[in-house]
Amino acid sequence: MSLLNKKKSEVRKWFGIPYAKAERFGKPIVVPFDETIQYDKTGPASLQLGDSSWLNSDWGTSEDCLNLNIWAPKNSDSPLPVVVYIHGGGWEYGSNSQDTSSLFGLASSNQVIGVSINYRLGALGWLSLSQYGGRLKDATNLGLQDIIAALKWIQQNIAYFGGDPNQVTVTGHSAGAYNLMALLAAPSATGLFHRLAAFSGFPSRIVPAWWAEELAYQLLSELGLEQNPEELLAVDGQLLTNTLSKLLPKDSGQRHGIDNTTLAVVDDHRQPGAVLEGTPMDMIAKGVHKEIDLLISSTTYEAGWYVLNTREAFNPKSNEAIVDELVNGSRIPRSQSERIIDAYKDGKEPVEVRGEVHTDYNFTLPKARAALSHANAGGRAYMLSVGPTEGSPAVHGTEMYGIVGGQLPNASQEQLVRDQFVTDTILSFATGQYHQLWQPVDNQPIVKDIGQRPYESSQHIQHVFKLFDGVTRT
Repeated sequence: MSLLNKKKSEVRKWFGIPYAKAERFGKPIVVPFDETIQYDKTGPASLQLGDSSWLNSDWGTSEDCLNLNIWAPKNSDSPLPVVVYIHGGGWEYGSNSQDTSSLFGLASSNQVIGVSINYRLGALGWLSLSQYGGRLKDATNLGLQDIIAALKWIQQNIAYFGGDPNQVTVTGHSAGAYNLMALLAAPSATGLFHRLAAFSGFPSRIVPAWWAEELAYQLLSELGLEQNPEELLAVDGQLLTNTLSKLLPKDSGQRHGIDNTTLAVVDDHRQPGAVLEGTPMDMIAKGVHKEIDLLISSTTYEAGWYVLNTREAFNPKSNEAIVDELVNGSRIPRSQSERIIDAYKDGKEPVEVRGEVHTDYNFTLPKARAALSHANAGGRAYMLSVGPTEGSPAVHGTEMYGIVGGQLPNASQEQLVRDQFVTDTILSFATGQYHQLWQPVDNQPIVKDIGQRPYESSQHIQHVFKLFDGVTRT
C-alpha cells in the first residue's frame, strides 16, 4: 500500500457505476447517473480467461461489464482536472478494480479526479463482425466504442463529482495505451479528451481488416457457424472467449509483426460501421488533433518480460532465426535484418538479442516516430524512458503502480523514487503544469530518462532510426 493510500479519509470513492448498456455485439448506449445508489462495490469485469480473483471485482465477471470507478478528494473548492485510466491486458484480460487500476493515490494528491473504466474484452469486445450485417452490423472495435461511451458519460456527469469536463486526460498502460492512442483516429471521440498519456502503447500495432475478418471467420468455422454468423448471439460467452483465445497466435513475433495478426484495435475505416477514419499514426502525421498534448513513455527493456517469464518459449535458439523472423514477419530486407542483429548481438545469447530487438522495433521506434510526427504537425509531445532500479528490471509493466499513484509492496527505495517521478509527471501533465516537466519534442527526439540507464535515450533513438530506416512499423 502506498503512502498516499494511507490518507483514506481524504478521498471519496464510487465503485461500479454503470456508464452504458450494450447487447451482445451491439453498440454501447450511454445511461444516466443515478445518484441515489450507494456505489460501494466494484462492478463486474469483462468475461475473460482463467482465474479472475486477481481482478478484485466484487461481482466477478460478466458480459454486462460497462461500469467505472471514481475517486475524488474529499475537500475541493473548484472543479479539478480528470484522469481517466484504461487498463491493459492484451485485449483479453484486466479490469478497473485490479490493484494497478486504483487511482486512489492520484486523487489523494488533491489535484485531480480519478476514473478507471471497464470495457469489453476478447471476442465480445474486439471480434470484427460488421461485415456480416444484420444484428452484427455494429460489431467493429466494440471495446473502443465502450471507451468512447465512457468518455461521453464523463463529459455529462463528472461535474457532480467535482471534475472539470474541459480538462480530461486519458492515460493507460499497454493495451490501454494502444486504445487511447486510437482515439485520435475516431471521429466520435472528438472533444471528449484534452490530453493523452500513453505508457508502453502507441499509435501502432493496428490490426488490418483482412486479419480481423479472417479471425472472425476462423472462430465461426471452429464453432460450425460460418453459414449462420448471427448464431454467435446465442453461444455461451465463456465458450466464445475461450475459443477465440485458442485461435490467436501466441508468439510475440507474430503478434507484433508487420501484419499484426493479433487481437487489438482494427483499422476498420473501410469496413461497415467504421469507428476509425484511418490509422492513428496517419492522423497524427496529418495534424488532425494537434491540439491534443501527448505524453508517450516506454521502458528500456520492454520485451525483457518474455526473457524473464517465458524464456524457453521466447528463445529463438539462434541469431539467424531472428533474421528470418524480421524478413518473414516484418518484411525487412535480409541484408538490413542482418545488420540489425549484428548491432545487438555483442556477447549476448539469442534470447536476449531477440528481447532487445523486439523492445526497439515494437516500442522505441513507434514511440519516437509518433512523438516527432506530432511535433512536426504542430502539436506538443513529451517522451519518457523508464529504466531499471534495484529489484525492478525495466520490463513491460515495471512502472504500472507509478502511473496510478500507488506503490508496489516491498519495492526498493530506488524504485519508489522512480515510480513517484512517474506519478508526479502524470499529475503535472494532467493539470497543465508543463513548467514542471522537461522540454517537449521538437525536430529532435528529446527524452526524459529516469532509473538506471543502459543508454542515453535521445542518442539511442537516433541509432534505432538508422537501423530501422525505411522499415514500416504499423
